[in-house]
Amino acid sequence: MRKWFERTYDKPARDALVKLIERASQSIQEPLKRMAGTLSRWFEPIGRSIRHRYTNGLTEGFNNKIKLIQRMAYGLRNEHNRRKRILAWCGEP
Repeated sequence: MRKWFERTYDKPARDALVKLIERASQSIQEPLKRMAGTLSRWFEPIGRSIRHRYTNGLTEGFNNKIKLIQRMAYGLRNEHNRRKRILAWCGEP
């Protein structure tokens, strides 16, 4: 799968993904059949991620850090201090 994400164009990656789904669905092993079903259900989102190469990893990281800070500050009442702590940890723009 790593080779698909290294390709410049999405058509060869889509063709390789279709071949993988066909081979996995014809397999005797049940986990490969389940994988083929999952890949076929998520075919369009996988194709879009290969084509556009955008992720929301940075946003998810900030959200995770904010939730961590809120868990650590559980029980504290001062909203202003919580906001300052979040900006200190995540970086103020």
